Amino acid sequence: MTRRKNTSETMDWDRMIGAIDLAVDNFEDCVLSCLETNHEVVEDIVHEQLYSGLDGNGQYLSPTYDEDPYFNEENRWKGKSRQYKEWKQRITPPMQGEMLFLPPRPVEVPNLFIIGTFYDSIRTERTSDSLRVYTGGFRDGPVIERKYGEAIFSIGMNGKEYFNEHFLRDWIEAFWRSCGL
Repeated sequence: MTRRKNTSETMDWDRMIGAIDLAVDNFEDCVLSCLETNHEVVEDIVHEQLYSGLDGNGQYLSPTYDEDPYFNEENRWKGKSRQYKEWKQRITPPMQGEMLFLPPRPVEVPNLFIIGTFYDSIRTERTSDSLRVYTGGFRDGPVIERKYGEAIFSIGMNGKEYFNEHFLRDWIEAFWRSCGL
């Protein structure tokens, strides 16, 4: 024998289905809104990764100072990669990151920082389905991106974990509540 649902059970079921539909339809926008609202944190994550000599895949930036063809070209640093590394170590000493606690970069690995112009050019922009990280307003930004790859603007695992724990988790919990879940 089939049990008949009373009207209040039907209304609760309908309300739950409606809340789930609302959550599913708007979840991606929720995540993108969190990223967009906290875009400065995303930029800081990229800065810290780069300062540690890492791209978003967790790989050291390449070419290293020892491998870079720049030190074979006609310029003031030709044949002086060792002196360049010593100079870079003085002006931007390798150190552990303060937010993600990434390890200090090896001295031969670039961090793409001299006076901060490239870091200052790192921007974010919300697209229809992502938060794009890019360089803008710095003439050499695209050259740096071509040399070191677009992964320099990606968020690595440590950065994702940090963002999720400190920002996205609370944002999503508030979103569930706003949907009635």
